[in-house]
Amino acid sequence: MKKNIIKSIKGFKDILPDEIKYYKFFEDAIGKVSSQFAVEELRLPLIEKSDLFHRSIGDVTDIVTKEMYDFIDKSGASICLRPEGTASVVRAAIEHNLIYDRGLKKQKYWYYGPMFRHEKPQKGRYRQFSQFGAEYFGFSDTNSDVELLMMGDFLLKELNVENAKLHINSLGNMEDKERYEKIIFDHLSAKKNSLDEHQKDTLAKNPLRLLDSKNDNVKEILSNIPTLYETLSALSKNRFDMLMSKLDSLKINYILDNTIVRGLDYYNDTVFEWRHESLGSQNAICAGGRYDNLVNIIGGDDVPAIGFAMGVERIIEILKFNDNFKVKQNISIGIINDSSENEVYAHSVSKDLRYEFSGISFYNTDSSASLTSQLKNAIKINDKFVIVITDDNIKNKNLTIKVSENQMTDTLISLEDLIKYMRNKYE
Repeated sequence: MKKNIIKSIKGFKDILPDEIKYYKFFEDAIGKVSSQFAVEELRLPLIEKSDLFHRSIGDVTDIVTKEMYDFIDKSGASICLRPEGTASVVRAAIEHNLIYDRGLKKQKYWYYGPMFRHEKPQKGRYRQFSQFGAEYFGFSDTNSDVELLMMGDFLLKELNVENAKLHINSLGNMEDKERYEKIIFDHLSAKKNSLDEHQKDTLAKNPLRLLDSKNDNVKEILSNIPTLYETLSALSKNRFDMLMSKLDSLKINYILDNTIVRGLDYYNDTVFEWRHESLGSQNAICAGGRYDNLVNIIGGDDVPAIGFAMGVERIIEILKFNDNFKVKQNISIGIINDSSENEVYAHSVSKDLRYEFSGISFYNTDSSASLTSQLKNAIKINDKFVIVITDDNIKNKNLTIKVSENQMTDTLISLEDLIKYMRNKYE
């Protein structure tokens, strides 16, 4: 009779050994690029107070109303699994006086880890997903926008992600946003009968979100309204023009895209996304923008800020189909114990070798199996190098190695000479 097997929850995935190499490659890249840009790491809790995201993201957003994993804990407090990282970084920065303490501090931080949203699972999108994010605090001019965009560009190049396109836009200041929301509302209200219930609800609560609608009817209706750029105040327009001029000078390619509005209420002025066509309709792989009012909204002082978040699983989907993807393979060597009298000796040898060669994996095969079986296993691990330990080896204080240079024939060698040989071969 078949057992009732417990499986993982829908939208939550196990990361198996053959996929780990992509995550390690990603983690090495973010460590390198973050260091190049002198950005410090923060590590944040997975669980936060629900009010943090009600305040920051906005009560009418899909993330808060539909997707957030929130619940009441045993003390009666409303808590949640974090749905995004920026608000948590801001909370930590305020709580520990990292960005304002009797004056403004200019700081740059990065984070990496899992986020949680109850949404429809699809390619590169899960209910538990990982994000890398970078947040700059205290920088108000366009140089911070440029540097963050440059950092994202550097990281995608370090990851060998080709054909990612940077889309940018400006929401302007809060007054600009409100004015443009009214333009959208007035334009769509006249044709309300052609909207479905979800679109009507979005129109009432967050009209800007309709700009990035995938619905052909909505796109057609909004095609006749002026762009955000055309309605910006002089101050916001001059700021955005300066940013685009700097990007042009640095030869950072971009597309001015009126549909880039971002889904969270806290953004102002510069917003951006890197998109990759291989992922279909949900093709944003890195996105962010300015949020100069968020620190104040969460409970701090007025601190200008800008940041982005990169979807790790979406990047990995791209890497899996990248023919140029190469990761440095760790060297593994099998150690066979064919001694019936001294099983500890093989462990002693592998212990000494691990101390000498921290970058090499040594795999002790199953000593209860036959020599033939152990040899097959060791050759699967490395068909060019095998170490064998027999009773005769222990008696004579040497080892037997099989190496491809000698057509995998038995060669006797002392441990000291083996270490010298391996240093010449692998270092």
